Amino acid sequence: ILFCNEIAAQIPAWTIKPNICVAQKIGDKCKLTFSIETRNMPSELLCLFLDGQLLRCSQQAYFNKKTSVSINQNALIELKNKAQKTILSKKLLIKYLEPHEQRRRIRPPWSLF
Repeated sequence: ILFCNEIAAQIPAWTIKPNICVAQKIGDKCKLTFSIETRNMPSELLCLFLDGQLLRCSQQAYFNKKTSVSINQNALIELKNKAQKTILSKKLLIKYLEPHEQRRRIRPPWSLF
């Protein structure tokens, strides 16, 4: 049982808070400021990417500052090593306050004839 706990302790993990951005309506850009907490990271230079674009790099993924990004759709944030191998990834979601515009029916869904 101890052996299983040691293996579980070696797996890299992270927490991104918050990972949901709220915009007024569809198509609006949403500015998201999030913090990253990491655990069990390899001792090498790791870089943070948002939809394939480099945000910043850090030794052992120690990101002590909050990171701000602007998104207008769901985005993928990834942590990669020098060889561009993805260590961890997570989706940043965007939610909207105004609902989708709904089409109005021209005639009712029922009929007498």
